Amino acid sequence: MNQSVKKTFQILEYIASNGNFVRLNDVARALDLKKNTVHGFLDTLKQLGYLEQDDISPRYKISPKIEGLYVPSFSVNELKQELRPLLEKISNLTKESSYLAVQMGSYYRHELKCEPNRAVKITLNMGKDYEMTTTAIGKCFLAYSEHLQGSLSKEYEKDDFTLIEKEVATIRNTGYALDIEAYDPDLNCVAIPIFHKNRPIAVLCVSGPSFRFKESQFLESLHIMDLVLREHGKYENRICFD
Repeated sequence: MNQSVKKTFQILEYIASNGNFVRLNDVARALDLKKNTVHGFLDTLKQLGYLEQDDISPRYKISPKIEGLYVPSFSVNELKQELRPLLEKISNLTKESSYLAVQMGSYYRHELKCEPNRAVKITLNMGKDYEMTTTAIGKCFLAYSEHLQGSLSKEYEKDDFTLIEKEVATIRNTGYALDIEAYDPDLNCVAIPIFHKNRPIAVLCVSGPSFRFKESQFLESLHIMDLVLREHGKYENRICFD
């Protein structure tokens, strides 16, 4: 067992279960560790943003950043079962294909789709891994992952990555991403991340042939996705219509 990892979690568990405003001496005494050892761990956790220090006393507390380690209590299968009726409603109202995608590390995968009863429609591959920078769905995941952005910054030239950063900032401001014939010249799509307990858990997307699915349809689709999610009540989005 890695002792550093063990001590890190012992310290976090102690702080969480003992009032969340503890002194260095309290931690050292409770865990039978040297004060300078505890100070090193506390200082590192503070620099990483997982601990905060009280302004008026030398006490430490766990910061809200720890919530980012929370794993949703439902499975992908449960999410698909729950959201299938929403996708069906979105497709019925937009008369275009709708998709549910989930993140798989540095890739994402379409887990659910609903297609309209139309002669010409968009069909994307299910169960295939897609990378993050080529589609609206991927950019939604990218916008809310500092880790993915950090990895990409090492793979792209500075000017290219600057363009990605600007697009990511726009997505966070507007709450949605567009793909206008970028991934496929015959395809347009609009995508939104959906949130549960303040963290993105999946992306909803509406896609259509580029000859008919245009800017006015993008806005209409955004309003429809917003309405369907608000009616459902459990999940949130951050679409800004201003």
